[in-house]
Amino acid sequence: MALGALESAVMRVCWEARAPMTVREVLGRLNADRDQPLAYTTVMTVMSRLAEKGMLNRAPQGRGYAYTAAVADEAAVAVREVLRTHGDAAVTHFAAEASLDPQLRDRLRRLLEQSP
Repeated sequence: MALGALESAVMRVCWEARAPMTVREVLGRLNADRDQPLAYTTVMTVMSRLAEKGMLNRAPQGRGYAYTAAVADEAAVAVREVLRTHGDAAVTHFAAEASLDPQLRDRLRRLLEQSP
């Protein structure tokens, strides 16, 4: 589930946004720096697929949807991919590596204590 180039570009726009964005708004930002403009339907399809993958949240707005990022950044996407692909083995290896580094172990402990 690694992101393709256009998926990454859409996610960057959504991460930078301060509010939910429609397909048309994302399209406008993407096309602002392009010589060859993207089609509305192309961006709509990419955003719909990102929502299906759990990368974007969408809520009805008018006749379409408004989208917000469901993951914090590219690191969160990478972690999801590693966990999806390798599951418990990835967690086991991470814990083993963290146990070797006292600073990382302490930071991880603090993060776990802070989480809801």
